[in-house]
Amino acid sequence: SGYHLGSRKGGWMRQRSHCALRSIAMRRQTTPENSMRHRRGRVESDCATEEDTDIADDPRSEGESKEAKVALKTEGGDKLLSKAKMKKMTIRAVFGTAMMVTFSGIIYLGHVYLCILVFALQCFIFSELVGVRKKQAAERKLPLFRSIQWAWFFVAAFFTWSASICEFLESNPKFTASWSTAQLLLEKNMMVSFSLYTMLMIVSVLSLRKGLYKYQITQYTWTMVTICIVVFQTQAVFTLIYAGLFWFVLSSSLVICNDIMAYYCGQLLGKKLTKRKFLELSPNKTWEGFLGSAVCTCIFAFWFSKFLCGYNWMTCVPEEITFAAHKVLECTPADMYRPRSIKDIAFSISPRNMADIWEILVKLMPAMNTIGEFQICLAQIHAISLGAFASFAAPFGGFLSSAIKRAYGIKDFNNIIPGHGGMMDRMDCQFVMFLCTYVHIRTFVYTPVTVDLVMASAARLSLADQKEVLARLQQRLEQQALR
Repeated sequence: SGYHLGSRKGGWMRQRSHCALRSIAMRRQTTPENSMRHRRGRVESDCATEEDTDIADDPRSEGESKEAKVALKTEGGDKLLSKAKMKKMTIRAVFGTAMMVTFSGIIYLGHVYLCILVFALQCFIFSELVGVRKKQAAERKLPLFRSIQWAWFFVAAFFTWSASICEFLESNPKFTASWSTAQLLLEKNMMVSFSLYTMLMIVSVLSLRKGLYKYQITQYTWTMVTICIVVFQTQAVFTLIYAGLFWFVLSSSLVICNDIMAYYCGQLLGKKLTKRKFLELSPNKTWEGFLGSAVCTCIFAFWFSKFLCGYNWMTCVPEEITFAAHKVLECTPADMYRPRSIKDIAFSISPRNMADIWEILVKLMPAMNTIGEFQICLAQIHAISLGAFASFAAPFGGFLSSAIKRAYGIKDFNNIIPGHGGMMDRMDCQFVMFLCTYVHIRTFVYTPVTVDLVMASAARLSLADQKEVLARLQQRLEQQALR
């Protein structure tokens, strides 16, 4: 009986190998008849499939699948798999390049067009995220429920965007109140936002229906979480764009570079240095891809930031909000965008203790004198720190998206971009990167009081108050001169 069992098992293995080869041949023959058979999930032959036999539940299936893999390799199956991988990588590269070219074109148009792009992306991503929990049967009983969700989104967007625009205009000495309605909305943006919030809260409570309380409350909760992800993480985007395109373009490019390098480093080097799993949420991610992309991103940050520093279009701060395409900006670049020696930068960062520290370093390493004369921009140092964040922290925004997709059993949030999925699949890491860049600027770059800000504030005072400010400033200057 043992002989018969062994024969039956060997015959089953040969039959499975034969079926694997038959399925490869059927895939290569892309006739309409074979395509229809493939869609129906069966092939008209004497071959049994896993779906037919529940072989996946049998512990013997692991060994048998290995046998099938051996058959694939001996018959050119490895070449077929490599072709499929190359096709996937090519599609991803082509559409990724198309997205970057489009992004570059919008950057060329100007600051306000970038803001419009970001707002459009917010709308797309909000639609994708709230659609994850959509139950058509339940929402047919809830008139205007989806409209209320979008109303919450637009109120949050108005609050964040209007606050940033108002802050920019208030710090601009050339701004004049020539458009009364918009001026009122911007200056009173907090009161307008609160009034809209209050009305929406009342409407949301009145929309609750008996028997659907739990579904509606969970949907409202998910709406608020989505707004936090999509709106409040990007509330500083306007500030980044109008602080000089340098910061917005740099932060976006670092995430793009890290994403591309993680994919290709993972494809080329994945699991060749270590077999250890990187993260359960994303089984396809590897340590080689994660660490390799970090090295590439930091190198790219150092080079690309120097490249951007050479263009006034990137470093100059616009003085007004205009729809004029590619309006020429002229300014004297700030010190951080101009090449300086490493020694001068080190002394400017810490002028008190750096002299003693530098002498010690020169004694220990005489080559520090040569290194100290190397010319770089201070912005390149900021870029490396942002590159480190884009490599080690920003990807967890993507892992959060992976967790959401796994929780709701979906592969991508959408399929509008071949090889990439939806907008959320591409922007999941950008949100936290924008927030980090804004915090970095406010902490290490931003000057809270500037001449333009003082002049803009003084311009809103009455003539008597302006004279008083001038008199006090003159008195202070005279006192400092006596010292």
